[in-house]
Amino acid sequence: MTELQTKPALLAALKKAAARPLTEREARQQRVSFILGMVSDKSNVTREKVEQVLAKQEGKVVRA
Repeated sequence: MTELQTKPALLAALKKAAARPLTEREARQQRVSFILGMVSDKSNVTREKVEQVLAKQEGKVVRA
């Protein structure tokens, strides 16, 4: 059986990315993505609704 190996350049890029802190925007995008991933495919929850709920929880003004 052939053993899979990751290219050194890819490993270096992954290590560099892992060492860089997330921006607030990137962290928020990950939160929204995680929530949407946890919701059933049959749900009618939208990205916009998730963002509105998060904004409300964070005390930000939510525009309808």
